[in-house]
Amino acid sequence: MFRLAVASRLILLLLAIGSAATQAQIAVQAGESLIEQGDFILHPGIQLGLSLADGSRYRLDFTGRRFGSFLETTTMITRDEIFPIFPWPELTARYGVTLMDAYIAYDPPNGPKETAHEFNIGLSLGLGYTLWQHEDWKVKAEWNSQIFAAGFAFLVLTTARKSIFTLGAEVTL
Repeated sequence: MFRLAVASRLILLLLAIGSAATQAQIAVQAGESLIEQGDFILHPGIQLGLSLADGSRYRLDFTGRRFGSFLETTTMITRDEIFPIFPWPELTARYGVTLMDAYIAYDPPNGPKETAHEFNIGLSLGLGYTLWQHEDWKVKAEWNSQIFAAGFAFLVLTTARKSIFTLGAEVTL
């Protein structure tokens, strides 16, 4: 329940940043994702998106897994825009900003539960390709990459990253 409240607040923040309320044409996107979180392992996840007529998109990426006494989830909310550099309409590039909440919980059998949230803001870059299109429907494959500063030590440390591979469907309403 807490994660839903955090996600809804982040979505409202991104909506306040953009000019989403004045757009007439909306497209809704949903897809299955494989999320690589810097450990070279692809974790299954979901992607939900809302695209507007001006080329901007609001996207939610989520992955989670439980192993033993640990629960690990990552929620990313992105506002990105099309960057028209390609002459082919099927191929798109995107750039934007991402808010991330990484949550880890440790619930040992004989001790108190410990939790940690890591909030971060980063840069989002991506490429997409429309595999199939008919009337208001599209099937897309995307690669999106997020780069985050490594906290206050970003001056001397490398950055954190997340790569997301998605296959999804989009319908224009």
